[in-house]
Amino acid sequence: MITSIVDEITNHVSQSLEKSEFFTGLRNKIHTVDHLRQVFAQYYLWRNAFHRWFGVCIAKAPSFGTSFDTDYVLTELIEHIEEEIKGDHHGMCKTFLNGLGLTDVKDIHAIDITQKYIDSFQKEYMYDGGSFEESLAALAGRELVAPERNRIIIDCLSNLYNIKQGLGFFKLHEELEVEHFKGLWNAVTKDYKGNPEVLEKAAKKSITDHVQFWDDVSNYYYGN
Repeated sequence: MITSIVDEITNHVSQSLEKSEFFTGLRNKIHTVDHLRQVFAQYYLWRNAFHRWFGVCIAKAPSFGTSFDTDYVLTELIEHIEEEIKGDHHGMCKTFLNGLGLTDVKDIHAIDITQKYIDSFQKEYMYDGGSFEESLAALAGRELVAPERNRIIIDCLSNLYNIKQGLGFFKLHEELEVEHFKGLWNAVTKDYKGNPEVLEKAAKKSITDHVQFWDDVSNYYYGN
């Protein structure tokens, strides 16, 4: 049952990216480089706050000594944050923005769409009552978007826009995010006794929301 759900989630990633206005435009070289700077700058700001989403899951984790394997779950979450820091992923993302021609990241400010997306995970799973298992499933789903999303970005920027500087950031995450997803999904399903469809729904919503974020930011800059 869990295997079939993972297949469903993976298919949902492909379908969401296929329907995306921004990524369709990227594949067809509709966007200007200036537009790409605007969109990826907002992505950069969201990434700077992504660790907070892991913090929500950590805060909601069951206590030690309960029936849930808290050691296993916290290890998966903490390893991701450790990799983020030791691998200087923030610095790698800045190098990518420099390759787009955006050299002073201190001048980037979050638009309302980005701030709302940054806050959305905390709002939904910390304040609005989502369960710990749902929050982990949602985080795992968001992680699974990255490999296919990054492959589109790498291929299009390199082959269509001749932008190659800093793409190692996306190449790195192609591999890491698959492992992160597997680790998080194993963590959430390891001792789960509830309805698997609840986890599937949370993961799919997170995927949809992430792709929509790119589309909303892109549309915002086209309209302003």
